[in-house]
Amino acid sequence: MTRHQGSAGVALVELASKRKQHYIVRTDIRAEQSDDGDIVSFIETKFPYKPSLQEIKDFVLSVIDAQTDAKILNSYEFTPDGAEDPIVVWLSKESQTNFSEAHRLKFVPVKFKLNETDGKQPIYHNFETFTELDRFYTGGVQYINQCLNEGWARKDSIDWTPYEEQLSALLGE
Repeated sequence: MTRHQGSAGVALVELASKRKQHYIVRTDIRAEQSDDGDIVSFIETKFPYKPSLQEIKDFVLSVIDAQTDAKILNSYEFTPDGAEDPIVVWLSKESQTNFSEAHRLKFVPVKFKLNETDGKQPIYHNFETFTELDRFYTGGVQYINQCLNEGWARKDSIDWTPYEEQLSALLGE
């Protein structure tokens, strides 16, 4: 999924090639500042046929799901006991399972790889007490739940009317 840029007022649904009947569908449109004037960025996909409204919905919802998953994976911050700076924790499914099992079993001391530096050097942390492990684990669970709730709220707030109207106008309905 890559972001593209375009002019403000870009269409959500566009007929890219009348001859080939290729359509472009856009979502996650964000206004951006530029020296060239008002521009927007967006995520788009191309359909080699007329997409149905359900296919458009599936695409838009999949973008939100992917963004939610990426936020969960890459944005949880934990500040270990005695540290000043937080560590961004890699919350892969495997890591979540490992953290959950250590917490469930109250397995301390335990050492986890929490992430890597930009140079691919591992960032480890030793959890010496269950109190610290519990704070780490419950904070992670709360963070994941917060991200999921934000994603669901985004999905629930989508107004599909502009997509329906633009699709209908293109199809001449």
